[in-house]
Amino acid sequence: MSPAGRAGRSRAGQGKLTRGCRRVLAVLEQTRELSSAQDIHGMLRQAEPEAPGLTTVYRSLESLVGMGLVQSVDLGDGEKRYEVVEPGEHHHHLICQGCGASVHLDQCLVEDLEKSIKAKYGFEISSHVLEVFGRCRGCLKSSTK
Repeated sequence: MSPAGRAGRSRAGQGKLTRGCRRVLAVLEQTRELSSAQDIHGMLRQAEPEAPGLTTVYRSLESLVGMGLVQSVDLGDGEKRYEVVEPGEHHHHLICQGCGASVHLDQCLVEDLEKSIKAKYGFEISSHVLEVFGRCRGCLKSSTK
């Protein structure tokens, strides 16, 4: 979905959002990359000197995750990254251990596995997380030189 489409979608429900949440969500809607709380805080500070503090950014992010408007992603380095999602939607990523780049997968690779697990074991899966770690094409090329 385009940033404009996401912005329109999220603004419809923004009456319930705190001012901090609205500001954090606006930053995430403008960036097309996974962003840490520190990244978001820095972007807010750059845009307006009286931006919310880092604690407010963290609280806002957790609220937005709880509302299903934002997804948190663990890239394996101990720091969560965040991205905007449609309510009920989730994303999976390929993460390069060489350069740290991440690639958003445009489809869920686990849905068929979930169906098989339910059919075989009678286990109803409520959620899942899939982040695949490895090396991107560029890092593979540079390591062979």
